[in-house]
Amino acid sequence: MDTVLIPYDGSTMARGALEFACETFDDAELVVLYVVNTSITFEPETYVGVKLGEIYEKREKEGEKHLDEAVEIAEEYGRSITTVLDHGEPSKVILKQIEERDVDHVVMGSHSQGTIERFFLGSVSERVVERAPASVSVIRE
Repeated sequence: MDTVLIPYDGSTMARGALEFACETFDDAELVVLYVVNTSITFEPETYVGVKLGEIYEKREKEGEKHLDEAVEIAEEYGRSITTVLDHGEPSKVILKQIEERDVDHVVMGSHSQGTIERFFLGSVSERVVERAPASVSVIRE
């Protein structure tokens, strides 16, 4: 196994996915990805009256903080990681990164949405599992 991609959003499930990857893929390059969600519908009530550029800037700062945290977690396992901050709709960005980085395996957390929530919003992990040209492990809480 050469390259493992770990989408990381700072959640408990994402942390579990990163820890699993650190423990399981000893010889692989670990790439930790934070996606700045550029969808306006993402938490719109939080950003009423705020300029779009300010929203993305806030999300980028959050992403940088989460990636710094991921580096610390990997160091606890004696691992170094490559961090990537990218922009777009999360599942599309993950799929793009898989192609661009010639990823062999993806390890990601699942937020275990309810049936109604999944029907209206979909699930990033489900979309990735369905469309990824690499194998995918989904880590649940």
